[in-house]
Amino acid sequence: MTLEKIFAEVFAIPESSVADTLELRQISSWDSMSHMFLITRIEEIFAVQLTGDEIADMKSVGDARRALQAHAVAV
Repeated sequence: MTLEKIFAEVFAIPESSVADTLELRQISSWDSMSHMFLITRIEEIFAVQLTGDEIADMKSVGDARRALQAHAVAV
């Protein structure tokens, strides 16, 4: 599963609208609960454990991609 598919699944948005520039404020369904579901899916799918700072700083698709790359995940 790709990072784009995870965002599309969690936020019920078209996968074609998911780009690194897509931010929290642009997705009306991105709230604290869906943020934690996003984190859970990312950690499950990519077998990583994100840090508290990475989780708190994740405000865009690009942020999520950079966090994964910091854990040596090719996305």
